[in-house]
Amino acid sequence: MKVLVIGANGNTGQRLLRRLAAGPHDPVAMIRDAGQRGLFDDMGVPTVLGDVEYPIDHAVRGCDAVIFAAGSGSKTGKDKTVLVDHIGAIRSMVAAQESGAQRYIMLSSINADINSTSTIAHYHKAKAHADYHLRQTDLDYTIVCPGGLTDEPDPGTADLSARLTGRGMTSRETLAEVMARCLDADNTIRKAFSVLDGDVPLAEALAGL
Repeated sequence: MKVLVIGANGNTGQRLLRRLAAGPHDPVAMIRDAGQRGLFDDMGVPTVLGDVEYPIDHAVRGCDAVIFAAGSGSKTGKDKTVLVDHIGAIRSMVAAQESGAQRYIMLSSINADINSTSTIAHYHKAKAHADYHLRQTDLDYTIVCPGGLTDEPDPGTADLSARLTGRGMTSRETLAEVMARCLDADNTIRKAFSVLDGDVPLAEALAGL
């Protein structure tokens, strides 16, 4: 399966690409700056230039799956959150549909809500709008919703649940492992679930969704 990873140069995206590069699929890293190519060259992963604030049909063309792991980042303004996490995400879904990339995995967030009043409500609202749109498509989607992200190592265990609200932390390593495994986990198609640090072996947790 040829898999386009959007947001490849992010903290989670890089971890995800390392896993995909070592697995059975053929990943492609979408990057915004040609200067980012060296990292992926070292992984043996091809790159394509693209930015979700603009059309990315060229990047999706020929791919079987898309993983949206992009984010505006905590250092940008609310306008950029809307442009990337909401509008950019929808742009990638449309490109996937037009190009026949049927499998689509969305990196969302726990507590995503179009009526959010959280301290990062603009982010939770943007994610919720994108998730809502994705659910209306005919794509074989999976929506993965982590808690607060950390750089802790992957223990090989997690708490996966259909409950999409609450509090908790999520290792980026665990999150990347879960998204990579979802590509081959048909039972996650057209489902949304939270990923929090926990004690259940990942294979067992995924199988139980």
